[in-house]
This record gives sequence, structure tokens and C-alpha cells, in this order.
Amino acid sequence: MKLKRDMVAGLVFSTIGLGALAIALGYPFGSTLNMGPGYFPTLVSGLIVVLGIALTMRELRAGNGALLTDIAWRPLAIIIAAVAGFAILIQHGGLIPAVCFLTAVGWYADPRRSLRALPVQLVIGILVPILIFRIGLNMPIPLWRF
Repeated sequence: MKLKRDMVAGLVFSTIGLGALAIALGYPFGSTLNMGPGYFPTLVSGLIVVLGIALTMRELRAGNGALLTDIAWRPLAIIIAAVAGFAILIQHGGLIPAVCFLTAVGWYADPRRSLRALPVQLVIGILVPILIFRIGLNMPIPLWRF
């Protein structure tokens, strides 16, 4: 049997979800009205496990998915670099430089990218986290640290 992308993705999701679930079960769960620190991680990791099982089962039933060797390596490497750069910049540069880096580098992963869309993506990418985290949730995430 040849390895298919959806089957491997499903197994990876299930493994990560089970690992996160094992860690989350070490925290108090609480109840829906009085959520403990383990409530949300348990729910999310459970959903990841369900997603992984669904992907694996779908591939086992259909069996016509793309082979694992049909991976677009360039976009994958670009996205990994963009996320890694975001993780570094959010700590040392603040939200605005991190989001700009993530958006600009991630833009190169799309083979049908449009230079017209990049400024719109940058503005939306900056405004949405500011509205959610700084204004909506009142989290003290620095916007700029340089």
C-alpha cells in the first residue's frame, strides 16, 4: 500500500491530538459554567483527534488521494519559515512587524499571488489581531518593540 497524503495527515493529526489530550488531562477540567485551565485544551485536542480519524477513514474508504511524494515542498518551506519568523518577531519586535513578516513571506507561497492583494492582506492582517486581542480581549500584546 502506497502512502497517501490524507492518510499521513490524519495519522499526524491524531498523534498530535492524542499527545495534547494527554497533557490537557493533567489540568483541572472544570465545568461549562466554571471552566478550568484544562477545559479548552481538552476540547480542542479532542477535535484534532476526531479530524485525524476522519481524514484517515476517508482515505481508507476512497483510496484515490494524492501520494505522499506529491508534496509541494517550496510552499511548505515558505510557510514554515513565515511561521517561525512570526514566532521570533512577536517576542522581539511586537505584533505589527510579526504580522507583516508572516503576511509578506507567506504571500510568496501562493503561485497565483497578486501584488495588488498584498497591501490589503497586510492591512487586514494587522487590524484583525489588534481588534481581537488588544481591543476585544484587552491583552497587553505590544504592537511595536523596536
